[in-house]
Amino acid sequence: MSQPDYSWAEYLDYMEGGASDVLTLPAAKPVVPAPAKPREHPLYGVLVALALTLAAIWLSERPFAPFTISGNRHPIEPVMLAIVLGMVLSNVWTLPKLFQPGLKFSVKKLLPLGIILLGARLDFRDLIKLGGQGLVLSVLDTFIALGLLLGLTYLFKLPRKLGVLLGIGTAICGGTAIVATAPVIEAEEKDVAFSVATVTLLGLIAMFAMPFLGHVLDLSDKAFGIWAGLAIHQTPQVVAAGFAYSDEAGQTATIVKLARVCLLAPFVFLIGLVYARRKMTSTGVSTIKNINYAHLFPTFILGFLALALLNTLGFLPKLTMHLNGPIFKAADHQVNLAGSLEQASKFLITISMAGVGLETKFSSMKQTGLKPFVASLIAALVIAVLILFLIQTLHIQ
Repeated sequence: MSQPDYSWAEYLDYMEGGASDVLTLPAAKPVVPAPAKPREHPLYGVLVALALTLAAIWLSERPFAPFTISGNRHPIEPVMLAIVLGMVLSNVWTLPKLFQPGLKFSVKKLLPLGIILLGARLDFRDLIKLGGQGLVLSVLDTFIALGLLLGLTYLFKLPRKLGVLLGIGTAICGGTAIVATAPVIEAEEKDVAFSVATVTLLGLIAMFAMPFLGHVLDLSDKAFGIWAGLAIHQTPQVVAAGFAYSDEAGQTATIVKLARVCLLAPFVFLIGLVYARRKMTSTGVSTIKNINYAHLFPTFILGFLALALLNTLGFLPKLTMHLNGPIFKAADHQVNLAGSLEQASKFLITISMAGVGLETKFSSMKQTGLKPFVASLIAALVIAVLILFLIQTLHIQ
């Protein structure tokens, strides 16, 4: 039987949590890589990904009525735009091979760093603000989304890894959860690109439809905020829909969404554990003792949690610097350390996703078909209806 082509994991497997680190198996004969050609320098590919990132950021700041975030920025994330731009470019133009090392570097080095820095936006105290009902609904929503999509994956006979990516993206935080989970399960790049595109599209549909439905159903600001925070996939879309309803709804939706994001690390660990057990079984190793649990928890997730803890404890403060000298004009400058790290995180993740887009071919995605999208749509509708039912049953006002 031929082995599957894990082209995505080919350059992500170095991350702690990749299956080669998790299982203690007989070592294979070392393969001596061929020396790189002098022209194949990572800088070239990184510059291409960087150019697409800047273009995606520029497009994301164009006015997009009626939803605006902090000015005239529309809620389609640069991450999604970078993937789309990369896919378009790579499918209309055959990229020279000299770009490949840089594209791999963008994912291999910049993606885990971006995920670590993403922890700066989390504050575990938001879980307390959410309250018992909201926290229970957040955890319940995550389990239901994952279970439902895995069930639909079996029903539609879809690739299991694709189902896991769609499930984690729907359950927690869209594209960020997908790219954090991909290396742990050795997902292929075409599945990553398809999953990010799918959850983004469904999130956009929900973002426009839910404020209208909320007014039709006469939901309170808090009820709508919880509904939007649990039923919409990506954070900018949640914020846009919440504040389109009301300021209170926007604040509630944001807290609920961040509570879901806090579940990212433990769920990545659990998914990695299940994947390791399955792979161990398929390799014929009969004892669970061969799993290296220390390596199972990805290093970048540990960094993610550590930075979130620092932010919660107040070690990432807002600073005021007074500059006065021959270079700087005398003035007070506000520095938000957590905000700066979050922006750096988004920038690095966007560059890495531009690299994923540049290595994705439409011909390979055609094999996926419409079934994964239909499965995700069914799951999103079921979750939205179920959460709304629970909100009204619990009389959340």
